[in-house]
Amino acid sequence: MAVPPYGGNTLIANSAAAYRDLPEPLRELADKLWAVHANDYDYAAPKSEKAAEHRRRFVSRKYRTAHPVVRVHPETGERGLFIGGFAQSIVGLGPSDSRNLLRIFQSYVTRPENIVRVAWTPSDLVLFDNRTTQHYAPDDYGDLPRLLHRVTVAGDVPAGVDGTLSHVIEGDDAAHYTPAAA
Repeated sequence: MAVPPYGGNTLIANSAAAYRDLPEPLRELADKLWAVHANDYDYAAPKSEKAAEHRRRFVSRKYRTAHPVVRVHPETGERGLFIGGFAQSIVGLGPSDSRNLLRIFQSYVTRPENIVRVAWTPSDLVLFDNRTTQHYAPDDYGDLPRLLHRVTVAGDVPAGVDGTLSHVIEGDDAAHYTPAAA
């Protein structure tokens, strides 16, 4: 692990708190919506050839999946907004309306009261549930080294309020990421 002397934090947002913060009419709307998520979106320009190569590999195959805008946590039943940078459009809406709605919902996720900032120190361990969070690492440490190790545990297929599961639109499914034993 390499931690810069300044910056290099990670912001972790609670999407379940964001859902609870929505006014009732927005909650009712969000419960019914589906978003198309894709692996190719407007990334920041890569800072190095290594980063550029990583991006080329990441987008070399297109993946598009329809996910509920509101995901129900499989263990707690809690509802959370399931959007973020990979959410490209709302199913059934045009690009402008999709962007506007996603921006409104995302503004609740990124409210300061729904975010914790992790200021890393060597040997830190932070656990969070990707089913009810979003994370972001601000690029605020210049050319200083920052190396963190992340482990992602295979999870379930997201389910919406009505129990409908996410489904692949383009690309392979994630069967190879699902747990071997239930």
